[in-house]
Amino acid sequence: MSNRHLARTIAMQTLYQWDFHGQPKGQLANFLMRNKKEFAPEFDDEGFTANATQGVKDHLKQIDELIEHYAPEWPIEKITIVDRNILRLGVYELKYAADIPAKVAINEAIELAKTFGGESSGKFINGVLGAIYKDMVAAGDVKEVDKKISPTEISAGGIVYRHAGDQLLFVSILDAYDKWTFPKGHVEPGEDLNVAAEREIKEETGLKTLMPKDILGDFQITVKKPNSQALKKKIYYFLFETKDEKLIVPKTTELKDVRWLTIAEAKNQLGYDNAQEFFTKALTLIK
Repeated sequence: MSNRHLARTIAMQTLYQWDFHGQPKGQLANFLMRNKKEFAPEFDDEGFTANATQGVKDHLKQIDELIEHYAPEWPIEKITIVDRNILRLGVYELKYAADIPAKVAINEAIELAKTFGGESSGKFINGVLGAIYKDMVAAGDVKEVDKKISPTEISAGGIVYRHAGDQLLFVSILDAYDKWTFPKGHVEPGEDLNVAAEREIKEETGLKTLMPKDILGDFQITVKKPNSQALKKKIYYFLFETKDEKLIVPKTTELKDVRWLTIAEAKNQLGYDNAQEFFTKALTLIK
């Protein structure tokens, strides 16, 4: 867990306790002190959690009004305490924390929701924060830190395997650069990463049924095309199992072939270091 993610976890837990006890005056700092002592006694967050929790408290009225505006079917008191305070922290970072990029604020809130919330919490948090940020961009209300960041495209995909007798087979695609890799594609605004990964894999392979198994992780690359601004691409990989055998090569210039590879073939043919890295991780998880 990164230092900032740990700090956000402590901040969220502190806001949860403060909210659960009726937001008692003068107690927010005490809740934070106890949580830091219990969960990370040696952790020096350089004031990050204190600034975040106090920031939420200072802007609580405006934050709650935003949440109710963008989630009108959910009055603030009806949202679960966990989701409510993840949203509050996310809105604070999105709107008021000058040094935190919007995409970082949104992605971190989604990860907190997946870890501490319910089954649909990640999608709910993503929808609310995504809608707020979309309107911020439309209104020109973008923080300076976001203006300095080159565009980032989010993609999702993953590794799909099936059992074939005593061996495992893995889906691999041959891309436009004649390199074997794993299926992935663009995530639509507000779309859940896991849902997007399933959709893209099915579109690129023709598989009908995918069973989610695990999260493999993410990596980032920078693409620079002639006469255009550098584009950062962040790609999230998931692990899926299937019982389907038939593969269909899509009619597109971006993909040349789709086939099942054995473990030995995949190790020998995968054309990218990140593909090899995630393949090794997938094998460990499967075993």
